[in-house]
Amino acid sequence: MPDLFQVLLFYLVAWAIIYIVGKALNAEKRGIIVQPFFLMLKTSFLNQRLGFISRKRERAWRIIWNLGVILAFGQMAFIVYFLSQNLLELVYRTPKATGMVLLLPGVTVSLDTLPYILAALAVVLLSHELAHAIASLTDDVPLKSAGLFFAVIFPGGFVELDEEKLERSSLSTKLRVYSSGSSANIAVWLLVTLLFVNFAVTVSPLYTGPSGILVSGVIGEMGASKADIKKWDVIYAIDNQTISDVDQLSRFMSRIKPGTTLTLETNNGYVNVETRPHPQNSTRALLGIYPFNNFEPRMSFLPRELPYHLYWTEYWMSVLLIWIAIFNTLPLNPLDGGKIIQSIVNSRSKEAAKIVRVCLDIVFLALVGLNLILSFTNFGFVRI
Repeated sequence: MPDLFQVLLFYLVAWAIIYIVGKALNAEKRGIIVQPFFLMLKTSFLNQRLGFISRKRERAWRIIWNLGVILAFGQMAFIVYFLSQNLLELVYRTPKATGMVLLLPGVTVSLDTLPYILAALAVVLLSHELAHAIASLTDDVPLKSAGLFFAVIFPGGFVELDEEKLERSSLSTKLRVYSSGSSANIAVWLLVTLLFVNFAVTVSPLYTGPSGILVSGVIGEMGASKADIKKWDVIYAIDNQTISDVDQLSRFMSRIKPGTTLTLETNNGYVNVETRPHPQNSTRALLGIYPFNNFEPRMSFLPRELPYHLYWTEYWMSVLLIWIAIFNTLPLNPLDGGKIIQSIVNSRSKEAAKIVRVCLDIVFLALVGLNLILSFTNFGFVRI
């Protein structure tokens, strides 16, 4: 049975078990809502903790959220400029054009990449929603509920604000609440990016290195696969020359001609691999592997492949945190940027606010839609 069918079967069986057990135990009485492909946990403990956090250093929190308002307007200006400029680049097909793609599991997102995307989205949602909650409580806007959810395949957190109380609040309170989520995403992005660019330091408490090449994948019908090199094997040296990292491997292979037989020292002993020409450059020799820096575990029970998974998790966190934070400030409902503009105009005229909302929704829906359509026509179907 193909891997995809196995994954789908496991997925359906798991959801069926969750649903049956949830209904049998009457989980809703315990604050657990179970529906087909949807699981939500409401918890009063989280409400209490958020209330405690918001009351502690209340003045500092308010300063932070005020700075967040300024940051949100900067993000809003940037995303409007970026989408407008990128649309022109796409129309004229310039090299500066950036392709945009919707994240659709199994369609634009491969099953290999999906776990990293889900982990990144969970961090985005949790930091975003928790910031909304703390900003609201700091300005005495209570929470109705808070908790965690898992919808289809997407994990996350949620907070349900007292919308009536928020609607009666001052403009400054609304701006702080609506801008807090994206500001928190930016703060978390800075932390994650710092860890990502210093990845060796990130894993240093548990791993040493880099020292060698971790084989994160093997290309079929190439030298490595014919030599029976497998995923997660480690290459320490080639032709008695120590290979410490991917950069050193690249420099070494740049001197090798296709068809050359190389002796690789691996964690499973010595193997001979005949290099093959690169499909796009026949003068370039390939081993037929997807290389990644190997980090040796400090403790025997640690999996060798864990740094690889951490690396790509941090990478996607870094990418999604910044772009979702910025995109969320677009003046389009129901995004936070739309709520910010709506609150400002509404404070002057409720009638004008309705007109402005409709006009902005039409303009920016068209702007986003045209960027997506032209990205597809210019770059074709993109799968990550």
